[in-house]
Amino acid sequence: MMTRKTPFLIAALLGLWAAPAAAQQTIKIGLVAPMTGAFAAAGQSHATGAEMRVKEINAAGGKYKIELLVEDDASNCNQSTNATVKLITQDKVQAVLGAVNSPCALAMVPITQRYKVPQFTSGVGTAITQQGSEWVFRIAVAATGQTKVLSEFAVKTLKHEKVAILYSDDEYGASMANGFKAGLAALNLQPAAMEIFPRNDQDFTGQLTSVKRSGATALYAVGAYTASALIAKQAKQLGMNLQLLGDTGNASPKYIELGGDAVEGAVLVEPFTPADPDAKNQEFVQRYKSQFGREPDGWVAEVYDTVGMIHEAVTKADKADPKVIRDHVAAFTEGSPYKGMLGNWAFDKAGDASFPLYKVQIKNGAKTILAR
Repeated sequence: MMTRKTPFLIAALLGLWAAPAAAQQTIKIGLVAPMTGAFAAAGQSHATGAEMRVKEINAAGGKYKIELLVEDDASNCNQSTNATVKLITQDKVQAVLGAVNSPCALAMVPITQRYKVPQFTSGVGTAITQQGSEWVFRIAVAATGQTKVLSEFAVKTLKHEKVAILYSDDEYGASMANGFKAGLAALNLQPAAMEIFPRNDQDFTGQLTSVKRSGATALYAVGAYTASALIAKQAKQLGMNLQLLGDTGNASPKYIELGGDAVEGAVLVEPFTPADPDAKNQEFVQRYKSQFGREPDGWVAEVYDTVGMIHEAVTKADKADPKVIRDHVAAFTEGSPYKGMLGNWAFDKAGDASFPLYKVQIKNGAKTILAR
């Protein structure tokens, strides 16, 4: 026998029954990056880019929130691999961002492949996406793409035909140097000089002396932004008047800070620049600056977009699962892209992303767009 209170009682019970189904669930994302050491600025860009997007997603509510777990690898590849195993086996993350450095990202590939967890790296070393793993995605323009753009711009636009290459003895340096050499060869040119240096070296006098003897008018220095800034300073001390060229690694604000007057006039390529006056771009710059007190760089934007991709994958499938994320991201094509701060994201069969690169020049300690 129903009473007047019965409908209200049933409604209350139904509400209690439905409550657990509406409870918020968690997507766990691990980040492996150098939060300390010589490459800390790059690690901070990755961490803050991820943190910014995580805060926005969590503040918006919805069924799935994100938990970001950050591991400091200090650019030590043994620490990178140990951190990756911990994040996957102990913390149970559904995706891993990292590593920043190409050699460390490469060392992580067998681990993410073994455990079948998607890995998203900004490492540009060519070999990273050539290991036969369907679980690794490069969220930056690869070495060959960057160096093709940079070498063509140096020769065709800046009119330099004698370009020297100075590179670090690791996967990143070798990939970039060989890519730039191939870019010159496509233009029927050879490097004026091609010199190598140990990754942690701080004295480049010998290599720069060879560059000076070569008659080079431009120098592509590739390695850590800390090394590139030192190279610029030492070249100036040797009285060398060179057009400096740099890839996305030198697009960090730290390169300008460390290089000072020595990097004035340097021409760089980057996927995102705070110099772009576009309203959407400037709104993003201001939001980032209000939280972290500096301008965002390409690394910030790359990781910001990647966190968005991961969240989209899970919410669309309604399942926080590594394979769901992998399959969703692998399906991004030019005809069906992910739309983010960097524009339309698509990945090829190897897991490489591609998007346009700005050509910028450092003038008065700030970046000015030359072309896109």
